[in-house]
Amino acid sequence: MSGKFLDFYRKEWPRVAAVQAMALGGASLLAGRENQANLRALAVMNAMTMCAHQYEEYVDPGYFPGQVNVGIFNSGQPLNYPFNAHSAMCANISFRALYVPAMLFPKVKWLGLPPALLGMTQALAHGAMSARIARDESRAKYSPGTLTAVLLHLPIGITYLRALRAQGPIGRSNWIKSGVVLLIFAVVGVAAPNVLLADKNSPYAFTARQMGPYNTETPQVADKTTGEPAANG
Repeated sequence: MSGKFLDFYRKEWPRVAAVQAMALGGASLLAGRENQANLRALAVMNAMTMCAHQYEEYVDPGYFPGQVNVGIFNSGQPLNYPFNAHSAMCANISFRALYVPAMLFPKVKWLGLPPALLGMTQALAHGAMSARIARDESRAKYSPGTLTAVLLHLPIGITYLRALRAQGPIGRSNWIKSGVVLLIFAVVGVAAPNVLLADKNSPYAFTARQMGPYNTETPQVADKTTGEPAANG
């Protein structure tokens, strides 16, 4: 093996192992999807994957906030506007409200469908974001969250839908109710925190690591005593 490969693997083997674990888990689910019938277990796996997905977005590699503020919103102060650490926390915590009911009530189809569909949508969303940012050669080509979405959310979602259908027709009413749940979640759980908590003077800035290659400035945060933007020293 070449020296460059060994140098890379010596540094990155824990991450390589993590990717291998996700690939093995997702592939195993797909290979045995005909025998997977435990909806609660699949819902738990899906919820665990969302936690891992959020870890990938905000910790390792973790620069999803930078991609959102720069790649999507073209923000002039991406450290804290329009997406900031406080709005990100509120929005991401709200995901529990979508995933917990599916674990508690696995037989209620319209409660189990939304998180499964959302997880599968994550794979498409991150793929689209990767394609969009790839046009800018100066930025990262990878969108944090893609691996967990593709290797885990997608196969779990496919397996969940198959297991759900095996218990009988899903039915039009369940699809409609699931669509309503997802719409309410998108508005109340995701859009509302990010819109209502957007503040150019927000003191809740992301870290340099969470900005990654998008870290270009220092946030203009307000002085809590005067209300004026604090000086950056």
